[in-house]
Amino acid sequence: MRLGLYGMIAIGVAGLYAYIELDKRVNFRPIDARVSSVKEQCYLEKTEDNRSSISDLLPCELVELLARHHPKWQGADIKHKIEIRFAYISPADGAAHESNLQLAEYPDNRRLNSGDIFPVQASRTEANRTRANDWVDRWLGRHAPRHGSI
Repeated sequence: MRLGLYGMIAIGVAGLYAYIELDKRVNFRPIDARVSSVKEQCYLEKTEDNRSSISDLLPCELVELLARHHPKWQGADIKHKIEIRFAYISPADGAAHESNLQLAEYPDNRRLNSGDIFPVQASRTEANRTRANDWVDRWLGRHAPRHGSI
């Protein structure tokens, strides 16, 4: 009985994953986007005795100092909140659009600045819909645009 239940759960998870990958393959296309602004903030996260503490969003330099010197935050994990605004040419209508992504780390662990170009996935049917690449996109080579974009 348990084996059947675990098998059904595994089939459900595999089906969901296959649907998400099919949606990405059919409805999105890799394009280059040009960064217009990057806003990076950080916060501290610490767990002690089954209690979790999270600080406010602060400049990353201040968070690093707090993690090293403040008694409450020594040894805490530093987490990033990165908002990237970018411009791109939409495959849906061929016009320029702007969008933004909120990420926990930089794409490909490469710091971005205004004017940099980075790959995103843009919807083939909805002009204002984008998504970040994930490890599957990079592994399958879908992060590299096939045609010129921005």
